[in-house]
Amino acid sequence: MYNAARSVVDAMRHRSRLGETLALSALGRYLRRSGRGGVRELQYFARELDALSVVRPAVEAVLA
Repeated sequence: MYNAARSVVDAMRHRSRLGETLALSALGRYLRRSGRGGVRELQYFARELDALSVVRPAVEAVLA
């Protein structure tokens, strides 16, 4: 099942095909809409899809 967090994680995972600008833009929009509470959901999907090493630094950079 897909939701916004899963879509963002997939964009980050496939950023070489989609473009890094698009992936980071999706991440930024998601975080602005969901706030810091959305980070937990992003981390859940990133962990499940073995993409935590990609998603975590990007989230930290956007929130800094």
